[in-house]
Amino acid sequence: MVTFRAVAYLPLMILIFAGCSDTGGSGGRRVEQGTIDRTAGAFPVETLMVEEQKVVEWIPAVGSVRADKRVTLSAEVGGRVAEIRADVGDAVRKGDALALLDDERNRIARDTALAEVEIAEVNLANSKREAERETSLFKDKIASEHSIDRADLKTEIDEGHLRVARAALAAAERNLSDSRIVSPIDGEITRRRIETGELVQPGDPLFDIVNIERVKVIVQVSERDITRIRKGQAAEIGVDGFPGIVFNGSVNTIGAEADERTWTFPVEILVVNNRPERLLPGFIARVRIRGRAFEKAIFLPREIVVTRDGEPVIFVVTGDTVSARAVRIGFESRGRALIESGLSPGDAVVVTGQESLQDGARVIVRRTDS
Repeated sequence: MVTFRAVAYLPLMILIFAGCSDTGGSGGRRVEQGTIDRTAGAFPVETLMVEEQKVVEWIPAVGSVRADKRVTLSAEVGGRVAEIRADVGDAVRKGDALALLDDERNRIARDTALAEVEIAEVNLANSKREAERETSLFKDKIASEHSIDRADLKTEIDEGHLRVARAALAAAERNLSDSRIVSPIDGEITRRRIETGELVQPGDPLFDIVNIERVKVIVQVSERDITRIRKGQAAEIGVDGFPGIVFNGSVNTIGAEADERTWTFPVEILVVNNRPERLLPGFIARVRIRGRAFEKAIFLPREIVVTRDGEPVIFVVTGDTVSARAVRIGFESRGRALIESGLSPGDAVVVTGQESLQDGARVIVRRTDS
């Protein structure tokens, strides 16, 4: 017997079951496997394909320009400045007279020394004649052997006096010559330290002269970089005085000992200063030294390298996930880094969006060019 309560609930149950059936009718909701959103939770990234290329290592440094030859010309003898023949900025040749000292005293000393030589020559000539006469008398058994010895000794003494006199004459002539101040090198005068009428003493500085047909750029290089530099390596130099112009030079000397204050090594670069834009001593130079050349290298933007667990890594895309590749970085130059290990040609590496990634993360990829 069906009660009224059961009959009353029966239509309601039928309606519930009808609403839950997966019949595909207009009132049903079918879930298709292919419509699942697989991009949910994935990180948008851009990638580029790793390719090998020829790379040249450049070692950067900063230094200063100095003259290849620089001398401070000092007085060899004392005297009053009688005449000045050259001034700051003048180009001079080796042997040119730059100034004259009053040479009257030196001329008197030279003439005195010359007279002493003449006297010594006369004395020596007399001694030799006396020795010859004593020898002749000895042969005639008139003079004794002792007389000959005494004459020979007198000759030797006079020969010594002549040598001393000639040495004194040479010194006097040198002093007279040094009264004429001459340039020891080809170059330009950068400083004049004397005035006409001034009394100078031996050793007093007179002129500063530089030769800048070649200049040297002195840079300080770190411990890491000094091991990659060799004599003769090419270098490029730029200065603020000539923006956009590159001067070419080569490594000339490499310091074998570090400066204890900076723990850097001095490196000297020679530059032939033969172009209209001349490098001048005192210029600040930005230098890069050409290092190793790599025919097949992986050279990527430095910013794609991130740190995970204290190690440098680059994210590589495979399918729709990424893996964190540990890499070893060689040198860095102008925002790019040489990747020595960890990557291979053909790898797709993440170049944007890598900061938020972890190993195994899902990504949405858009490729970019290098």
